[in-house]
Amino acid sequence: MNKVTAPILEIAIKESLMNYESKEDNNFLQDLYLYIDNEDNSLVIYDNTDYVLNKVQLPDEQCFDITHTLQQVFQQAEKEQLFERDYILKPFTVSMVDKDFVVLEEIFFLDDDTVKINDSMWTSIEKDLDIFIDNLLK
Repeated sequence: MNKVTAPILEIAIKESLMNYESKEDNNFLQDLYLYIDNEDNSLVIYDNTDYVLNKVQLPDEQCFDITHTLQQVFQQAEKEQLFERDYILKPFTVSMVDKDFVVLEEIFFLDDDTVKINDSMWTSIEKDLDIFIDNLLK
């Protein structure tokens, strides 16, 4: 995780949720959309009604390779139970979008019954299962 950008992103997520809570017409939050504005090197966070919850300035060198850091920040926020709020409806998804709100990449997914595993984690689990089955069959 990038040591410079991660704290900025953690604060931005917390502020975005506080901004959502203070909205007059907030119902349920089911999605967050993240857009990197390359014109001013900022990250814009939208709710599922395309309302801007937060806009945060990023260090110039971080705008192009921020996806991995965002994934880690959202995973840490989940561990801190930041998304355990009455207004957050699950499944809850965080996606990177382009300027037309076309989803480029899913950053984070949360559901009470489902856990989405990325490829590196699945590879590790698969190896452990293979070893377990080998030992079981011996």
